[in-house]
Amino acid sequence: MTVLVLGAGYIGAALIASHLQSGDRVVAMDNGFATDWDAIERLMEGGPAKLVRGDIRDVSSLASVISDAWPVRVVYLLAAQASANPDAATPEYTEETNLRGPRLVLEAVRDASRAAGSPPPPVVYGSSFHLYGPGLLGEIDEACPIGPQADLSHLSKVYAERLGEMHANRDGMTVVPVRLGIVYGIGPVTKRDFRFVTVPHAFALRRLGGLPVTVNPSGARPLAFCHLDDAVAALRLAPVGIAPGAFAPANAATEVLTVPEVLFRVDASAREFGVVVPDAGLGEPTASAGRFRVQSRLASVGWHPRRDVAGSMPGILRHYAGQPVSAPRSDAPNDLRRDT
Repeated sequence: MTVLVLGAGYIGAALIASHLQSGDRVVAMDNGFATDWDAIERLMEGGPAKLVRGDIRDVSSLASVISDAWPVRVVYLLAAQASANPDAATPEYTEETNLRGPRLVLEAVRDASRAAGSPPPPVVYGSSFHLYGPGLLGEIDEACPIGPQADLSHLSKVYAERLGEMHANRDGMTVVPVRLGIVYGIGPVTKRDFRFVTVPHAFALRRLGGLPVTVNPSGARPLAFCHLDDAVAALRLAPVGIAPGAFAPANAATEVLTVPEVLFRVDASAREFGVVVPDAGLGEPTASAGRFRVQSRLASVGWHPRRDVAGSMPGILRHYAGQPVSAPRSDAPNDLRRDT
């Protein structure tokens, strides 16, 4: 049976690589938005894989890729406009991709299963830990209520999860949202456009390029992070042991840090790397009294992540140092308040 990956960008490409290493047949679809198409093609070469250029907003594209992949063991829905930066995409594109797209995917998987007379494969959805909102305290598990949202990209995750829950209850589909922390780390498709990189990558690029770094006062709020390798492991384990027809969210966040703490770790690695780092005037950040802790049901099925920001920064710096580092585009302002 086939693994179907809808969205072969930063996280999707790493997930594809993991499945190919396991000997799985992979069919993937991507529309090329903000993604290096050549990198995806190189990834798919030589393996039991097929790459389709298409869009989850297009019914015919979905029908075609599902037909190519069938029978399907698991569907990963990772296609999304994931950046909170307002310059990343128009609101219309974000709404079409992140709201209409998941509806069309769930309907297409349901209809293909009915036509084949077989149970629908589990749909693993790339959700976000941001769903819980700001100001978290104590233990945060999957039963924690949804909180307020600050941008369309993350607000769309609330709708898509509720949509998946509806299909699970109404149509017997198995829908598994994985609530990822801020993902960082090097993979087959690693972006460098400041509109599409997360905070650890943005800081690394700025230090390597000798560019100014500022931290907004709102950066003192603790945030949840997850290394790319741990995110892939969580996505793969998420449907394990889940009963057919269930809606089963899973947290995948491994470390809680403030933005100043991330900058401190980036700067420590950058200095060891030989980069002249100006004193940011922050000192060594101290632990926040309001720090929360993340609990995940995935621990019961063997998810034991071991990556952290401090240990990952040397590899991130080495990766970017191998490529020219320049200032961000004029339409991509330095706004590190938006944690994509």
